[in-house]
Amino acid sequence: MDKSFSTIEQRHDSTFSYWNKAVADTYFDMQLCYQNDDIFNGQLESWDLSTVQLSRMASDGAIYKRLQKDCSTNERQVLVTAPVISEFEFSQMGRTTRCEPGQFLLELSEEPFVFGHSKHNEVWVLKIPVTALRARIGEPKRFCARSYGAQEGVGGLLGDYFRLMMRHRDMAHDANVRALMGTHFVDLLAMSLQNHPDALQSSQSAVRDAHLARIEEYVRLHLCDPDLSPDHIAQACGISLRYLHLLFKGAEASVCQWIREKRLQSAHEMLRSATQRTSIAQIAYAVGFSDHAQFSNAFRKRFGHAPSEIRPARSSEASVPFMGVDGIDIEKARSNRRLHH
Repeated sequence: MDKSFSTIEQRHDSTFSYWNKAVADTYFDMQLCYQNDDIFNGQLESWDLSTVQLSRMASDGAIYKRLQKDCSTNERQVLVTAPVISEFEFSQMGRTTRCEPGQFLLELSEEPFVFGHSKHNEVWVLKIPVTALRARIGEPKRFCARSYGAQEGVGGLLGDYFRLMMRHRDMAHDANVRALMGTHFVDLLAMSLQNHPDALQSSQSAVRDAHLARIEEYVRLHLCDPDLSPDHIAQACGISLRYLHLLFKGAEASVCQWIREKRLQSAHEMLRSATQRTSIAQIAYAVGFSDHAQFSNAFRKRFGHAPSEIRPARSSEASVPFMGVDGIDIEKARSNRRLHH
């Protein structure tokens, strides 16, 4: 494991301050109220899966409050929390829900919330940057503070993958395998949220959600196309260009900005899970950048460092076929496109 905290060996007078710090170090700042002011037992373990962080928290009853003064929009995070032993209660943005074993819910870091359970419980938590989730489902705020099933359909597959990751959490996987595990979880989570009927009970209409889901799917399958544009998306999804832009009205990004964000976020994840034989140019092409320098500049501007600082390329090694997001051999596609032009 990457981090581990336990109150077992702590002095009685330092137990509560120790646990407060453990929670803040693993997730973010919160105010804690304990069910029993005299004694508290807790264990917290976490593992870095590159894009995401997996953790297991087993503790006595407590209430965790994230106040407005604790919130920050600088590093927006989503916590995907699943109880193992008993239910917990969660409130955020005017919604209160109970989450039972076999369910999960989403918590936003930039909004105040209250999370609590009255007796000993164990919860599994996945901490995901909002950017990674938004690239797949749009703004995740509409999915927060709602309980989702993790036993049937895609939600069941997500629950099974959660349990699989927990079983293999202590294995000495290399960084590429860990990154791949994290990316798979985010993909399954996005699919589970999009397919769940409760997701349509948000402030957005069912029709709008359906259009956004279709747009998301089309862009995901055509991300390697450098000519992907709002006009192409609108035509493929059977809507007018004006309506496409209207769907993004009020969002944090325009259609073009969203496409670029999706390209860069996908490239970031590919770089973390790719082998040394996969060149940075291949990854750039796989997400729709036809110019290596343009990709590097855009990547540095978005993430604050060059692509090579995540997974340095080794030009001395022979290149191997690299599959893009739609399963196409990128090098073959590049050659075919040159021939047609």
